[in-house]
Amino acid sequence: MALVGLGVVLLVAWAGVLRSAAAVRAAVFVGPLSGCLAVGMLSGWPPAVTTVLVCALPLGCLVLAGRRAALSPAAPWLTPGSLTIGTLWLSLVTVVLSAVALTAWALTVRPQPAEYLRELQRLPLGLAILGIVAFALVNAVWEEALFRGVLLTELASVWGSRTAVVIQALLFGAAHFGGFPSGFTGVAMAGAWGFALGVLRLRSGGILVPYGVHVAADAVIGTLAVLILR
Repeated sequence: MALVGLGVVLLVAWAGVLRSAAAVRAAVFVGPLSGCLAVGMLSGWPPAVTTVLVCALPLGCLVLAGRRAALSPAAPWLTPGSLTIGTLWLSLVTVVLSAVALTAWALTVRPQPAEYLRELQRLPLGLAILGIVAFALVNAVWEEALFRGVLLTELASVWGSRTAVVIQALLFGAAHFGGFPSGFTGVAMAGAWGFALGVLRLRSGGILVPYGVHVAADAVIGTLAVLILR
């Protein structure tokens, strides 16, 4: 947590020194995002509350920033894009492969699910399913906005699209060291998946297609955690 806080402080300082629109936009989004996560975890807020704040506040700050001419364009980070036959097939393949990989890892390792998912285990089946749907729809919002929205777009403006896809995938994998899947295996799996989502972001021209694929994977994770890993 301390390293994350230091990274955010350095990012904000870097944005102030450079006075770069790209750097300021990134700081406007990442600062509130990290702040919500930190306050939520340190204050012991329910995971659902923290998740909603993480999704709402950073995006709200991004929208406000985009209204200033000097910080535009912020909107391309969240451009919906379009679905073609090629991206549809690539999406389906990614969903199937990720579901198989997640299921195999979960059944082999038998990990302990996150706190929110453990709470769902104790609910009646109908409510648990609603909780899984909510988890899948909401969790993907801020991760896609950060990695395939902010990072990929801004990195591409500096180093080009191909390099940006690789860097955001590496960062996405590293961020999931303690996630589901976890450990170095989780880093490799999440990194490969992040690369596929980055490719989908470029080929579809927007964030909606990778978001849909992300929701499908999170639904698999929620199902495994709530119904299988009891």
